[in-house]
Amino acid sequence: MKLEKMVRSVYPNLSPYVCKLEDLPVEEIKQALGLDKVSKLSFNENPLGPSPKAIDAMQKSLTQLNLYPSSNGEAVLHKIAEKEGVTSDSIILSNGADEMIILVAQTFLEPDDEVIIPKISFVQYLASTHLMGSTPVFSPMKKDLGVDLDAILERITNKTKAIFLCNPNNPTGRAIPAEELEVFLSKVPGQVLVVIDEAYHEYADGDGYRSSVELGKRYKNVFVVRTFSKIYSLAAARIGYGIGQPEMVDAINHVRPPFNVNSIAQAGALASLDDDEHVLHSRQINEEGKRLLIDVCEELGLTYVSSQANFVYVDTAKDNKVVFEQLAERGFIVRTLTGYGLPTSLRISIGQPDDMKNFSKAFKEVIQNEEKD
Repeated sequence: MKLEKMVRSVYPNLSPYVCKLEDLPVEEIKQALGLDKVSKLSFNENPLGPSPKAIDAMQKSLTQLNLYPSSNGEAVLHKIAEKEGVTSDSIILSNGADEMIILVAQTFLEPDDEVIIPKISFVQYLASTHLMGSTPVFSPMKKDLGVDLDAILERITNKTKAIFLCNPNNPTGRAIPAEELEVFLSKVPGQVLVVIDEAYHEYADGDGYRSSVELGKRYKNVFVVRTFSKIYSLAAARIGYGIGQPEMVDAINHVRPPFNVNSIAQAGALASLDDDEHVLHSRQINEEGKRLLIDVCEELGLTYVSSQANFVYVDTAKDNKVVFEQLAERGFIVRTLTGYGLPTSLRISIGQPDDMKNFSKAFKEVIQNEEKD
């Protein structure tokens, strides 16, 4: 069997997800490091876990696992529509935000298309572009690692089919000011799809940030992606959604697999949307953790980004692999950003208050020891 004659021509550009230490579940990390306690601060997970209401709803749904779930997730669609001020036919559910991005690519991208992606942003945009055999066009970042919207506009050609924006951006946490985004959208040709990934929307509350759902009502080429994996803490359940014009949603439904979101995830999402107290508590814990981490960065004189998400981007000014290894020895797992061309930078998720206090001590110790060396 000659595999190269069987697979699609895009195969050489596709890579399977390979787990590094920072990607493993906590129990596996403990085993790999020989430690009894590990604080995993690499996956941008909500340390509080799901809403108690969501856990209860998901447990009750287990008695009906013999039944197929709602194919469209009608109850969840109506609840989101009520919350966002849109019609339910403007929303589509997916198996996490990752699948939503893949579905968008499968619906709209052709091999001859170009897709503009900020150089430092979520890797799924590039993966989905390659999946469809389209050509990625990278736009440079601003000096402060903000998304350079003017640079994106300069790269639009008659081959441009889509633009991917993460707002707030991962892995920097920097948000695009709403006024700048609206001016940008007014200049993007109507036939170019603008996908705005708002995975961290519920955490953002500053730097002029506003959701693009309202903009999507005026600019018909805007499609907003959301997830229940972050502040709602349903990462393992895998449920996300998109909001756009009804005809755009209908087009995506032509490629969406039926029953792509299971009944347990739907039950958890529905209950999560009714627990505002859990969301507020999650924000509070996140803000306190960010403030502590930022204070440490300022004390150490390190460059960081005032994140609008549940993580902080830090330039350690040292080899991030060395810093990672020394933190791992102390039981703290963070995200290295070498793959983004940032060999001295880390992305540090916000954990429980005690985890952040202990991490801050360990981080200072590692950085200060590095300085002495």
